[in-house]
Amino acid sequence: MKMISVYTCLMAQMYLRGMDSRELALRAGLPYASLRRKMRGDSSFKLEEAACIRKILKCDLPLEELFQRKDCPYDA
Repeated sequence: MKMISVYTCLMAQMYLRGMDSRELALRAGLPYASLRRKMRGDSSFKLEEAACIRKILKCDLPLEELFQRKDCPYDA
């Protein structure tokens, strides 16, 4: 079993608001492919992007908590 690192809190906040990655990318002004790379951990979120996403999600969590990565098992 492989381990992957994911933004569990960010994904939960998106789920609670009924928002998928495509909609978030569109609202944040990011290309969908770029957002997916960032969500996979292939590249990092810029501070401005993180703040924009938190605002879009209307989330009061600190950026450090919202964008904390957690290792999860992944069965490919």
